[in-house]
Amino acid sequence: MAAKQGAVTSWGREVSSGEAWARVESAATPEWRKQLSSWWKGVTDEGVLLHEGDLEADSLVVGPRPLVVSGSVRLKGLLEDGHAADHTLLVVLGDLEVENVATVSAMFIAGNVRIRGLLFGDSLGDDVFSVAGGLKARALVEEHHHLHVAGALDVDVLVGSKLTAPGKPRQKLEPHEALLRGAFTVEEEDEDGVVDSTLDRKGLLEKLRKGKPVLADTRLGPVEKAIAAAKEKVAKGEKAPRLGLSLKKLKAIPEEIFSLTGLEGLTLDSNPIEVISPRIGELRALRSLSVERLPVSTLPDELCRLPALKKLSLRYCDKLTRLPEAFGELESLEELYLDVTGLDGFPEVLTRLPKLKKLWWWRFFKTPPKKLQVLVDGLGRMPKLTHSGFFQGEVTELPANLAPLARLKQFKLGLDKVPATEVRRLEAALPPGRLHVGY
Repeated sequence: MAAKQGAVTSWGREVSSGEAWARVESAATPEWRKQLSSWWKGVTDEGVLLHEGDLEADSLVVGPRPLVVSGSVRLKGLLEDGHAADHTLLVVLGDLEVENVATVSAMFIAGNVRIRGLLFGDSLGDDVFSVAGGLKARALVEEHHHLHVAGALDVDVLVGSKLTAPGKPRQKLEPHEALLRGAFTVEEEDEDGVVDSTLDRKGLLEKLRKGKPVLADTRLGPVEKAIAAAKEKVAKGEKAPRLGLSLKKLKAIPEEIFSLTGLEGLTLDSNPIEVISPRIGELRALRSLSVERLPVSTLPDELCRLPALKKLSLRYCDKLTRLPEAFGELESLEELYLDVTGLDGFPEVLTRLPKLKKLWWWRFFKTPPKKLQVLVDGLGRMPKLTHSGFFQGEVTELPANLAPLARLKQFKLGLDKVPATEVRRLEAALPPGRLHVGY
């Protein structure tokens, strides 16, 4: 029989743990029952609610008593647990069909699960959502909550990592890529949008309880969305389209980008891209390029011939030991960020850049005085340079000869640690007002 919400005062009759377990014994697989048994003991000692047949309702809240449903559960809205108890337990011996699930405790489904929206699991690693059959859902969002699926997996998006299943979700996304505002907390945001986030557990649960939408449109992945947005700007005739693809787990620059010949800004920071495609040279309108934290060891000559490039950031590219000879062909480059850690010394090719005004050096960790002197001397051979600086890290002693820096309009010293006596030496070597201490 099917119980309707409002037509009953209880979701089942009270039975002993033994009687309820006898019903479980014939369900699903031995592996599933073995996993359930470890949650069953202790939680069911004071009895269990047993619902005979199918359970149909608008919504269902499980707890404080364990609930076993001998048939299937079909809900129009939210399935939630954790009511009035530290640990609750739901066991469904048939299938589960529901709009959304919010679980902080243990749920075991012997059949198949179909979630029209989202499953949100949050238990700090203590509990599990276990399915003996297959699972179909738009999204699985787990906050250290174990998700076990023995059968076929048909899931669009996973946010989290604790999924054990024979299949894989079609996409693994960050909270801001899969959820709407109010369900995540922004950790880092730049002009391209949110680049880092964490789950807002309270916000997400509140939205689910109120029946509000929580899922963003995930038919396109974050990279595809960003490219589509740039294409839309181009189609509208808007000037200076920019494309931000930081932290997107890219192993190569997407080929679609090279069709955006009017692109003026491109950010590829913090992706595992080991080789920059020579096709980067097709983006001839590019004025700003950031490839920070890419594990590249070389730069293609085609990048060095971008006619409009004014700003280039190679910060944290510590595998880049030298700049190619073609680098001197960047005729429009005005501002450059370099990582000291990887470079062998001062790249002489920089002295051939006709318009370079600002050169910023980053990451001074265990940099020997001899290398520091080479960098300072190199700055003195760049007549167009007006601004430079040393950032991040520490030095115990600045070079003996600081005179080459005197011609700069400004020198910034943004090191984490440097002796005060060395700062005073630098200040004395520069004209008044030219030294800026800090970032």
